[in-house]
This record gives sequence, structure tokens and C-alpha cells, in this order.
Amino acid sequence: MTTSPFPILRQIALGTADFAGDGDRLRTLFGLAPGYTDPMLEDVGMADETLPVGDVAYLELVAPLNEKAPINGWLAKVGGTAGYCASIQVSDLTPHLAAAETAGVRIAVDLDVHGKRIIQFHPADMGLLVELDEIPDPQAWHWDDVDFATPAEPLIQDVVGMDVATADPVARAELWAAVLGVEVDEWDDVPLIRLGERTVRFVKDDVARLSAIDVVATAAGQDLPDEIDFGRVTFRVQHA
Repeated sequence: MTTSPFPILRQIALGTADFAGDGDRLRTLFGLAPGYTDPMLEDVGMADETLPVGDVAYLELVAPLNEKAPINGWLAKVGGTAGYCASIQVSDLTPHLAAAETAGVRIAVDLDVHGKRIIQFHPADMGLLVELDEIPDPQAWHWDDVDFATPAEPLIQDVVGMDVATADPVARAELWAAVLGVEVDEWDDVPLIRLGERTVRFVKDDVARLSAIDVVATAAGQDLPDEIDFGRVTFRVQHA
């Protein structure tokens, strides 16, 4: 029996007020080449840089371009650089929209991006900004036509998971599972869901946020520490 690869956790964005400084730090930290700037985000007052990590996953930095940008309020609330958004690829938005309506999850954004429909759920309902991207081909993504620079010696090769901090991990996990059409699992008393080959864990904290990101080291990155604090996000490094 064939199992669908969807949904797939594809891209994780960090929000920052120090776009240049955090961009340099992130690239240096993980040996990444300069990334792609999406001109569409300029229309909503945001700077961004998308960095490929291996062949499937992406890290992104977003920042305000002016004082009116909506992300300014979020940055003031979280107190600096923090996990901002998770982009999840699905083959068809229809069942997820129906599940979201049933669960009372509001849609904040519904639009066409680069010829593909995306929706974003209200962060107050999901615990952070969650984006679903309708791209039926599991081998395709928004940036397939972008000619990214190749890093000379990357220190990480994949992004394989993240933590969602929440006051009620079980309830949050059940909500995500219902909307995304997956099952809730558990490891070491921590509820989690699996999105393709990636994992979202739900951990206890009074402040709802994307609190940790799991990355996989390359052979050149074996000397990276197991945990690296980056603002209010912790990168956890998996070593071969």
C-alpha cells in the first residue's frame, strides 16, 4: 500500500528586527550561501531571505521594512528574534479548510503566490503563523526555478523538525492533527505529529511560540554543538 507523503513541513521562518545581522549570523553559523529575496513580501512591508538546507527544506528570515509593517507588533510581543511561521505543503487545500472550519480555526490569508494557492491560519488559533501551500507534486516547491548559490561547505543538510511551545501541549497537538489530517503520536511523554519525514513536537510553556528547530549536520558540521540559541529559538543539531 502506498502512503501519501503529504503534508510536508517545507519551510520555517524566523522573524527578526536585525535582518542584516541575523542573516549574516545564520549563514555563518551553518555554512549557508546567500539566499533568495521574494519581491512579493515587499508589498506587505517585509524583507526576507530564503535559504535552502539540503534538497527539500528551507530556513527563512523575515523582518519589517518600515514602522507600519504588521510584523513589528509581533516582534515587540515576543521580544526579539523568534520562530515566526511554518510552511506546510499539501496536495489539496479543500479537506484542510473544511477541518479548520470545524475546529474553529480562522483563515487570516488566502491568496495566489507564484501561481499557487496558499492560506495562513490565524496565529492566535494555531499558536503560531501556520501556512498551507497547495502544491500537488511532492517533489516541487515555490523556489524550484530559483538559481540558488551553492554553499562552499554547508554544515547542515536538512531541517527535520520543530517544537511548538504552548500552555496545553495535548490540546494543541490534537488541533494541529485535526486540521492537517494526521495522527497524534507521543515520544517520552511529549505529544507530536509527523509531517512527511519531519516532526512537530508540542512542549509545555506559558508563551505560545515556535521554540526549537531540529537540523541535521553534514560531515563538515560534526563539530557543531548539540544546541545553539538563536534569539528565542534553539537550534538542535543532530549528528550522524
